[in-house]
Amino acid sequence: MENFDFKNKKVVLLLKFAILGGAERQALGMAEYLIRNFHCNVTVIATHSNEQTIEFKKFANQCGIYEIHFFGAPSLTISSEFSLKAFKKNYRAKRYFTKMKSEVGKMSPDIIIPFLNSPSKIAALIYKKVGAKITFWHQLGLDSYLHDSLEKKAISKTPFFVANAENGLDEFKNFYHVSEKQLYCLPQYVSIKKIELDKNIIKKSFQINNDAIVIGMIAHFRSEKYHDLVLSAFSKICNDFNIHLVLLGNKDNSEETLSIYNNLLSKVSELNIQKSVSVLSGIAVEQILNLLDIGVLVSEIEGTPNVVMEYMLYELPVIATYHVGCKKLLHDSPYLIPNDESVLIDKFKDLIQNDSKRKMEGNLNKERIKNNTIENYFLSLNKIINNHL
Repeated sequence: MENFDFKNKKVVLLLKFAILGGAERQALGMAEYLIRNFHCNVTVIATHSNEQTIEFKKFANQCGIYEIHFFGAPSLTISSEFSLKAFKKNYRAKRYFTKMKSEVGKMSPDIIIPFLNSPSKIAALIYKKVGAKITFWHQLGLDSYLHDSLEKKAISKTPFFVANAENGLDEFKNFYHVSEKQLYCLPQYVSIKKIELDKNIIKKSFQINNDAIVIGMIAHFRSEKYHDLVLSAFSKICNDFNIHLVLLGNKDNSEETLSIYNNLLSKVSELNIQKSVSVLSGIAVEQILNLLDIGVLVSEIEGTPNVVMEYMLYELPVIATYHVGCKKLLHDSPYLIPNDESVLIDKFKDLIQNDSKRKMEGNLNKERIKNNTIENYFLSLNKIINNHL
């Protein structure tokens, strides 16, 4: 069979939601690269929603994607239970897949590239029926598995599995016993370009002291991201130094995100540190990356976190939980830590009090991230695809 390459191909990208999280920035960055460098016809589908956020739409347009296809909230489980509820669920699932096959079939894709587990499940079950040559399972960061019959079927039909960190392959190895020959760890790429903005102007717009050292965590307002830990550690030292904390997420993604956002605002008020903390939503990530002196990501679990790569691109020192993907990016950094408040406080103090150390770590991170390019990613992905055609 002739080797696959991306030139002039029809590519369908399957996303879960049209929100601007890490996976979505990866997908839209990929769309832009495929359009500009391989002259691909790229279609983006959101499998689990019927609308897009303003931030997503803006970034999509920047990447050359002006239309998103929506197919509503799917039912993706098939139950063997004998009940009216199970019958209705099975009917909804079959109806959804029939619709997906029909609509995606009209796009005549050469390849379907999913992002996250649910889109991967869909891709595996429809790709041959819509005429695509190949697809794969694309596991990114924290994600859930249903272990139902439909998921088992999808995994059995998947040509190969790509995770952005080694721990993302554990489920396939240990639960589904997928062959090692089908499993690949392929850390992703930096999906944004560095944009230089005036730091002082941004500080003024957020009413931040011009001389303050700005610490920030850019992460979804979700329970697995430990904003509370960062806020608590910061509150213990904010009166001792000229510092400011920025927490950026999107409060409008779900009821959970809005609740966490509001709880953070309440805690800031209870601690009486409103002048030292900005809890933000819907702000362009480039503004905050230009604002920061120290980047933070503490969390329950990660793959290879986009935001850590973005901190590194902006030459920031990074304090991060020592997840496998973070270690891969930051190597032997002394700022890889357990999720422990006292340790986090010590690392804050270490970087706050030492300008030369911040610069040194930032320069190291700038060098460390240089190989995480989309060009290198596609060289590896193309080889993997040809191994499985």
